[in-house]
Amino acid sequence: MTTIPLPANPVPAPRRLVFWHQKGGTGKTTLAIATAVALARAGARVMLLDTDPQGTATAWGERWAEHWGLAVRAHDGAGLWQGVERLGARFDWIIVDCPPLIAANTLEAVAGAQHLLLPVRPALPDLWALEAVAQVLADQAAIAAGAALHARVVFNQTRDEELAPLRQLVLDLGLRALDAPIPAAAAWADLFAGAPPPPTLAPLLAALG
Repeated sequence: MTTIPLPANPVPAPRRLVFWHQKGGTGKTTLAIATAVALARAGARVMLLDTDPQGTATAWGERWAEHWGLAVRAHDGAGLWQGVERLGARFDWIIVDCPPLIAANTLEAVAGAQHLLLPVRPALPDLWALEAVAQVLADQAAIAAGAALHARVVFNQTRDEELAPLRQLVLDLGLRALDAPIPAAAAWADLFAGAPPPPTLAPLLAALG
């Protein structure tokens, strides 16, 4: 009797998380590194892709990636998600740190994201710069349908600011924000000296499910 082999169980593709804002200085690289470390510490296999020409995440990775058991690579962003399914045998998460600009390669990264996080400081200029981002996410000719549904604004480096008016500005742009902000703390600077992320990262991690 001929035995018909059963198909092998497909390897799940890595989950794709992108940090982006068209404005610099919002803390996206810090949060990308911190999230990569936190997921690796929880047992996930993580690849952090640095598509920002400043190369901060790459420089961090040269010093600390091996220590935390994750991979960090520089990437120009072109064809970022091509063949990503094949990486499922090696990684559970691919985290992308995007440059602070609106460009074709950045839009390609955002279009393929399952989770898109937009860090902003509690300051009006950071919110004003979200206007163009919101337009990009709403423009179905520029980005894959549905990507904006997974976008969340992250209020980052907060202190005692009144966030309610800023949250309303986010809603007015058609975006949503995480319920809990990421407070400012001296421990964030220690991340670049090899320390783990502070526990105040927890709301962001919870949003990833």
